[in-house]
Amino acid sequence: MTLIADLVSLHQVDSQARALRTRLESASHFVEVQERQRTQLRCRLEELRSQSRQYQATAANHEAESGSVKARIESLRTQLNTSTNPKQYAAVLNELKLLQSKRDQIDELTLSQLNKVEEVQAKFAELERQVLERTKVRDGGQAELETCRGEVGLRLGELEQERSVAAARVPQHDLEIFNSAADRYDGEAMAELVAVDAKRREYVCGVCNMELPPEKYATLASNPNVSVPCPSCHRILFLSEVTTAVGR
Repeated sequence: MTLIADLVSLHQVDSQARALRTRLESASHFVEVQERQRTQLRCRLEELRSQSRQYQATAANHEAESGSVKARIESLRTQLNTSTNPKQYAAVLNELKLLQSKRDQIDELTLSQLNKVEEVQAKFAELERQVLERTKVRDGGQAELETCRGEVGLRLGELEQERSVAAARVPQHDLEIFNSAADRYDGEAMAELVAVDAKRREYVCGVCNMELPPEKYATLASNPNVSVPCPSCHRILFLSEVTTAVGR
């Protein structure tokens, strides 16, 4: 076989192997993204749990303080009812008014904390729903990944072996050019040299559509053991049987 024929053979196997690897990588990446998003949601859930505990603890402290103030108010009311000294009565009444005002403020603070607890619990329920939904998506993606591994694994191994055999037939210098183009263009390392008008010697790269000098065709037609890159996209050019026939 000629160099160009070996390169075309390598290209066919390489592009198939890359397509299967891409399929596997895409399925694996999908699962990783879903798991990462699920982890982020769960972290947010833990933050909300912590906030809820803080709000509840603060509300409980306010309620305890309100209870203490209430007890003091009841004590003062008893003193007020039994007081016979005008100055003592006025002092007790003044303290009673201050404590009642303080208790109202504490009750407002308690209500505010309880409202925050309700808001957090609403957010928590929504996040739990999102976590459950994300878990289902992740599990579905994992199942698809396992299916993909089963379908692709064996064939990919075969193609990798075929690629090694095909690559061994290509000289190192040409193989490096091929691999560079394949990596750059996701496996599309080769391009057909297309005869737009053979009589006028007009040729283009079949992939990037760059106009090619006639010498490129002449080189390929006369020596299929030389790799000729497209000067624009740097893919390795090859002639199809149709192009070769037209150019004659």
